[in-house]
Amino acid sequence: MSEEKRKPTSCDLRILWELMVRDGECTMRRHVIVGALVLTAVAVASAAGPETQFKGPRTAEGQPDVHGVWNFSSGVPLQRPAAFADKKFFTKEEFDKQRATARNGLAAIARFAPVEAVSVDWIDTDIRVDDLRTSLITYPENGRLPALVEGITRLPGVEDILSALSDPKSADPRLFTQLAAFGAGKKDSHSDLGPSERCLLGPLVPIMPGLGDNYVQIIQSRDQVALRTDEFVRIIALDGKAPVGDRLRSWAGVSRGHWEGETLVVETRHFNNQSQSFAGAGRSREKVVTERFTRTSQNSIEYAATVVDPKTFQDKVEVSFPMARVDAHIYESTCHEGNYSLPNVLSAARAEEREAREAMKQVAK
Repeated sequence: MSEEKRKPTSCDLRILWELMVRDGECTMRRHVIVGALVLTAVAVASAAGPETQFKGPRTAEGQPDVHGVWNFSSGVPLQRPAAFADKKFFTKEEFDKQRATARNGLAAIARFAPVEAVSVDWIDTDIRVDDLRTSLITYPENGRLPALVEGITRLPGVEDILSALSDPKSADPRLFTQLAAFGAGKKDSHSDLGPSERCLLGPLVPIMPGLGDNYVQIIQSRDQVALRTDEFVRIIALDGKAPVGDRLRSWAGVSRGHWEGETLVVETRHFNNQSQSFAGAGRSREKVVTERFTRTSQNSIEYAATVVDPKTFQDKVEVSFPMARVDAHIYESTCHEGNYSLPNVLSAARAEEREAREAMKQVAK
């Protein structure tokens, strides 16, 4: 076992002080000695950093071991609700009320949306790690997305829709206009449909909690780390090679990683501009995402990400949330089981056109 210098503690200072007082040395020297010892203790402790940092297990290569299946379900909203202003934490009662409101909103959507006749109970919303923060966004300080660059628009997310349903009077009126226009427009070709309808999606970067499927399996070797979900796989190179050229782009960008102490740091850039930048806003081409995976205990990882996109947001966005290690398996998912919805949408549009033509003929007669 390697030897370490023991740091002066408050107990050491107290004992020394009592000895000096008992000996009656109430002199300036006593103050000088004790003051010097206090400064030494502070300096040593500051240089060493926090003593409470978790030192996790290591792989055969000596790297921090972060492998396993991790769940990141969260009841914390992306943006801090307006009603909580600068309040950074919910009470347990407030948190439970927020969760109940969200579930009621989902149930309301399920009653009128043209989906399968199932309840929302199938959605995996179990929370593995307690987190009472009022927003996943940690920067800006107000817990809200920064202002958009002029001319950039943002599509509403599930949280925006649920918030609007629970409090229509305070909702942005543009939200309802956007929802009304969702799915509208011509359907003459596959290119008229959005990427999700065409099964042209890549992994979310950064990782973000959603309604379900909040699992990621981390597989690591000396030179690579793989992040595997039920739909996607991201390969992160740890080889330290030079960045790829600007012309090489993909849906998930190009990820390069390295270790900083206990933390896996991953930088992703070179997105192909075919997806949104973040939270439904802008386009992804100029986005740079820096993610940090820090194992904080045997069964938890603290995940943090910074999104910088000067073409979309006027400031950076920082988010963080905990991940919990779980005994689970990742099973492969498929998009539309062969994407049968695409020919169905196009054939339905042709059927509507035929009906319209027949109606016009009847009117002409």
